[in-house]
Amino acid sequence: MLTSCSYMKYSAIQTEYKKLQNADPSQVNLKHMLDQETFFIMGKSIAQSNNYSNVSMAIAAYSSRFKKYERVDTMFFKGTGTHYGLNLPEGTYTLLIYADINKDREFQQSEIVGKRELVLNTTSFPEKIVKDVNIEITASSRITWAETILVPDSMEIEQSLYYPTGTIRSLDDPIFNVNISTMGMYDPASFLEYAPTMFYALKEDVAHKIPVIFVHGIGGSSREFKTIIENMDKERYKAWFFYYPSGGDLDQLADLFYNIFLSGAVIPRMDMPMIVVAHSMGGLIVREAFNKYQGKATENKVKLFVSIASPFGGHPAAALGEKHGLIVLPSWKDLNPTSQFIKELYRKPLPEFVNHQLFYAYNNSSVLKLGENSDGVVPLLSQLNPEAQRQSYNQFGFNSSHVGILENKEMIHHLLENMVGVKNIFPESHIKLLNNGGFDVKLTDDYSPLSQHLIGYAGKYIIMLVNETIKPINPQQANFIQAIQGEIPATQDVERDFIKFMREYPQVINSFLEGQPKKTL
Repeated sequence: MLTSCSYMKYSAIQTEYKKLQNADPSQVNLKHMLDQETFFIMGKSIAQSNNYSNVSMAIAAYSSRFKKYERVDTMFFKGTGTHYGLNLPEGTYTLLIYADINKDREFQQSEIVGKRELVLNTTSFPEKIVKDVNIEITASSRITWAETILVPDSMEIEQSLYYPTGTIRSLDDPIFNVNISTMGMYDPASFLEYAPTMFYALKEDVAHKIPVIFVHGIGGSSREFKTIIENMDKERYKAWFFYYPSGGDLDQLADLFYNIFLSGAVIPRMDMPMIVVAHSMGGLIVREAFNKYQGKATENKVKLFVSIASPFGGHPAAALGEKHGLIVLPSWKDLNPTSQFIKELYRKPLPEFVNHQLFYAYNNSSVLKLGENSDGVVPLLSQLNPEAQRQSYNQFGFNSSHVGILENKEMIHHLLENMVGVKNIFPESHIKLLNNGGFDVKLTDDYSPLSQHLIGYAGKYIIMLVNETIKPINPQQANFIQAIQGEIPATQDVERDFIKFMREYPQVINSFLEGQPKKTL
């Protein structure tokens, strides 16, 4: 639960932002003020070459609305082709991409490799989500008004082949500390400076495991799911996290969840099913995100949605906070039982492929219980909203508190049983092969990082595909096999690298094949 100390602290901070804005207005101040709207901008750096594939980079948004060339937001990343995210108030912006070409740990005026203009207003972007703001990477140029920006220490954080830089984290990472998650309630803009991508994973991606997306509640963090994850079958599932500023507008956050996880544009999963586990307010964000489905074949499909102690009917305390609070969080407005968000949450039925399992908690440890029954935080009446019940497949109650339910052994057991019902697109025999690992050989830098990763974790599996000991499961695998066998031209680096691997390491491959069955699986 949130403390009055945190509330008073951030109330004072918001007061200071307002004073400063009146005395010395700026876009940066405006971005931090809770009563102001901000836009989320998403895009990619697009490159035609590999010149900057392992170079520290930054995207910075500049505005001259109040001050000449004021830097309003910055995101740091590594290499081209990765997604970026910015949080900006209304206005006209110049977006610059820097590359630390000389590796002196400074982004300089002469190291500008991308530029784009952007105008943000609610007329053009009523949802306050701006997608596909891609920026073409060019040769470096000099912009005289651009400032020098220091490369932060955070650039040393693990780089991913598939995810944006810095998104592979341990649950013990400081970004999941309570001070950061509380900041996400009261100062979303500052939170996003620590956790800009909102997508996080524990390990590098592998194709054959079912993603389980964990979504925390208000004031919470991804760390709250640690016990569940410790009990998960790591050979079959991988944990992803939506770590978001929980004081934000819920409809906007639902849009972000849809665009990051469901649209297929940022993380394409093709036919691989997904599982979502959402606690408390996180369940509302996910349910609203399901309303964003467009029926496209390219969208990722959530086959199992488990909501845990979610206030589907809103929360009466949010109404009080909206009416009497020193500061009013956008999420409180949406959690008000009479809000438009709550009224319209079930305006569309769940997609037929979504199996919603509704878990609720009913242990209120208070000695003196005032008002209706609850789990100590969320009223049962809200958790068991009639429309939520009607659209769910099953409802299960657990004798736990609102937060304690995340460590309840009975709940975890029931959750894992439901997860087993989600079928992997990979046959069981293929999963076993993939879990046995790849080839432990030291490859030279002539092999691309992606090829090295694939050979290291799935090399044996690929050899069995090429050897036709196992059958491909989709057209992509079939095309890959044809390229390796020389039936069609090898057009991708991973294809050419694997051909080279087979040529350079015949003994390693033959030694592995000697112990394998001859029949096709």
